[in-house]
Amino acid sequence: MELVTFVPVQVERAPLVSEPFAHVAVAYGSPEEYLKSVLPCLLGGLRRDERTLLIGPGEHLDLVRTALGDDDARVETHLSQDWYGHPARAMAAFHEFARRPGPALIVAEPVWESPADAAEWARIEAVVNVAFAGIRCTVMCVYRDPAEETFRSHPWYLDGDVIKPSGPYVPPERLDLRQPPFEGAPPYARELDFDLPGIRLMRSFVREQARSAGMAEDEVTSLVLAAAEIAANAVEHGAGHGRVAMWRAGGELVCEITNPDPGIEVPFPGYIPPEPESLRGYGLWISRQLCDRMEVRTVDGTSCVRLHMTL
Repeated sequence: MELVTFVPVQVERAPLVSEPFAHVAVAYGSPEEYLKSVLPCLLGGLRRDERTLLIGPGEHLDLVRTALGDDDARVETHLSQDWYGHPARAMAAFHEFARRPGPALIVAEPVWESPADAAEWARIEAVVNVAFAGIRCTVMCVYRDPAEETFRSHPWYLDGDVIKPSGPYVPPERLDLRQPPFEGAPPYARELDFDLPGIRLMRSFVREQARSAGMAEDEVTSLVLAAAEIAANAVEHGAGHGRVAMWRAGGELVCEITNPDPGIEVPFPGYIPPEPESLRGYGLWISRQLCDRMEVRTVDGTSCVRLHMTL
């Protein structure tokens, strides 16, 4: 995606009139700076009659509610710690809101408890520029004293009351989102080979291992569904057969599905929501929603997907 230079536009007007989607980084250092940056954006969205969503810590929501007065009822609000419990599900919730009829404004401040979730969200922030392309929506991501990496994933940033192109921005297709290769499964891992007729047996195997690890039944069901989706992809689009391996690692249960295939060639696997009318492309997307974390690698000509569930 080629970055086009636009003349900076005042926040109170439509932020980016030349393209429907705008992804804007907003930096602040104090509660006063937060309100000074966020409030004009929200008021501008309300004046333009945009569907408006605000997500932030409780103390920031209180500041905004007081400043908005009666207009507060026109803004949908959620606590950051509730919205950002799971990176892939947060991404799906944003996408669902943005795809509703009419233009939308989202102002959101991410909060993550674990470094792994924060790193996963950094990858999602980059992919958002592809996943939301063409949607009539402005997403303003609010960060306290952000690192420069934030501006690499946002094409725009808020400078005072003006939106400007972000110099460090790198389009997601040019970002290196790859992760280090997996270490092999441990020797104590339980393994099962599968093919198309054996997927039912594979589901039973995953269910048994998850229950033995002490997972709650609803989480067992989520893992079985996710593993079955990945295995079905391996059978249909890969070599027609594969292997599932499961083991405990720290406080997690890991479910690994491999098949001798040169690799999953879909860009940003599982991050791009399928079109509503599409009959394909749901497997990886659904699996990311169902599991606590999903990793995809290609190692020595073998496709490898690891599903992680916290115990």
